[in-house]
Amino acid sequence: MIKPACQFIPRAGEKAGFFEVKYLISALIVLITLTAVLLLVSPEKKRITNTVRNDSGSEFIQLSEGWTEYELAGPENGEPVILIHGLSVPMFDWDRQFYILAESGYRVLRYNHYGRGLSDRPRGNYDAGRYIRQIEDLMASQNWTRTHIIAHSMGGAIAAEFVKAHPESVDHLVLLAPALYMAEGNTGITLIRIPLLGDIMAMTALSGLLASRAEALFEAARIPEAEEYKNAFREQIVYYGFSRSVKSLFRHDLVKDLSDAYRTLDGRKTLLIWGSRDESIPEDHIKTIESLVPDLELKVLDDVGHMLNMEASQTVNPLILDFLK
Repeated sequence: MIKPACQFIPRAGEKAGFFEVKYLISALIVLITLTAVLLLVSPEKKRITNTVRNDSGSEFIQLSEGWTEYELAGPENGEPVILIHGLSVPMFDWDRQFYILAESGYRVLRYNHYGRGLSDRPRGNYDAGRYIRQIEDLMASQNWTRTHIIAHSMGGAIAAEFVKAHPESVDHLVLLAPALYMAEGNTGITLIRIPLLGDIMAMTALSGLLASRAEALFEAARIPEAEEYKNAFREQIVYYGFSRSVKSLFRHDLVKDLSDAYRTLDGRKTLLIWGSRDESIPEDHIKTIESLVPDLELKVLDDVGHMLNMEASQTVNPLILDFLK
């Protein structure tokens, strides 16, 4: 008598478990493939090493959270001035003010935020606290207890938060097209704040979008250095950590409504300069800041855009120098 062949009869759950493993492997393959594609698409291919820093010709200082690229000029006994750049255009933002201020007798310091230029891109949150600590460290490195601050765009938000934290450390404050509420009506920031979607956008598109925005700003400024600045901007986005730092910034407090910080400027000598053609900082935000700081001195430049410190330096510089006297 021939016995029937033994048949494999799966116990309950074995078939389901087999398909779970199969789907898990498939998902892992998709994830690995997607990661590889994202890494290929990302412009970030280099690391900031000591060799890169040494070859750059720039000055660097080791602060509490990493190396910071900076430049210092002017007489050592001059009144200190710190220049704070905006969201993505690094410290060459101040080319048309830095040397003029130094030649006028001020001890001037400009620097790149963490994540910009060749400054380090440390891990952790890119919130107001990190940007405040960077200024604290820079002042400590120069043994400064007080300083004038001149800030542009998002730099204005950082300056307001710094004054809020250290009201005794700032003398005169100059705000050029300062940011009040960067996330308001900004679709890009809204999308970056969405988990996973924002992570993918940061790895694939964010650097390019910021470069395109900066290039449009340089062109709108109608300056002869536009092409030079376009190339200089793109040099920073090839280093690992650029998009990560911007993504973190967009997910933290500096892009929110900073009315409370600006309110603390009331009673302080503050000059605000804004261009009527500015498409980055809306007029209603400037009016809000003006209402929060009643003693504010406001100068509106007709037919001038967001990069007013470049486009209209012949007007902006005398206003700054007169105000600092």
